[in-house]
Amino acid sequence: MTAIGYMYSPVGVVLVTLALTTSVSGHFEITVPIEPQLAVFGHFMVLSCSFPVGPGSLDSASLIVTWQRGLEVVHSFYHSQDQLDRQSRRYANRTHLYLSQLHQGNASLRLDNVSPEDTGYYSCSVSTMMGSQKKTFLVEFAAFYSEPHVQITVSRSGVELFLTSRGFPEATLEWHDQEGQNLANKTVTEVQVDPQGLYTISSRFTQGPAANTSLRFILRNPVLQQEMRRDLALSLAHEMVPQDHHRCRHLFYLSVVLFTVVLLLLLASLAHRTCCIAAKKGHVISKSLP
Repeated sequence: MTAIGYMYSPVGVVLVTLALTTSVSGHFEITVPIEPQLAVFGHFMVLSCSFPVGPGSLDSASLIVTWQRGLEVVHSFYHSQDQLDRQSRRYANRTHLYLSQLHQGNASLRLDNVSPEDTGYYSCSVSTMMGSQKKTFLVEFAAFYSEPHVQITVSRSGVELFLTSRGFPEATLEWHDQEGQNLANKTVTEVQVDPQGLYTISSRFTQGPAANTSLRFILRNPVLQQEMRRDLALSLAHEMVPQDHHRCRHLFYLSVVLFTVVLLLLLASLAHRTCCIAAKKGHVISKSLP
């Protein structure tokens, strides 16, 4: 009668929940995780739940398995098949029971493509001919931080490094010099939340003109025990850049001057030769006249 009330009456959902919570047989005990479970972004996770079967085969027709997140229906099974009419849209096409293992007492649920919105308290309710029970456990969320993207900008005032990475929860980011000293006074770090609920951490490091600068940044995500250490070696001889620039400019001007002088000399020589030829022609003509 409890199953019928669950299937056909919205009020029956509450009644079944109460029944599964209070009607616990002394020999019927379901098992769920004691510690909070961690869901990793983009992966699937298994919400573990098992129940005693006892001697003989399980009567699947009497088995009811219900997964909820608060009052939100995540997945339900009765009448020997999945019943997803009341499933929350957020979980549509993302949940799967291990149907072939139900007769062994495995009521675990696979949840695909987890996201920050999947955090919360999940309850597993199981009812069989042996008894019924409901237990709840916490699911937390985390995401590995992506490989940092570093943008380097060089100007007359020095060099600027802009680093970005994305993950969950909020991570810590430190810059160190080659002696291991923290360079917090030269950095500005910000954290923002993107539309997917992940954290985007950005850090800006500014260094004045220098040569052979060695840096290290350390990004830590303690929940996933993730630590990224990356070393950067900068070789910036800022003072030489203008000298090289002026040197090239001076060489260019010198080349132009030399080319102009040579061209003028050629033109002068050509003009002189032209005058000499004209003078010789005039002298020959004057001799030939009577």
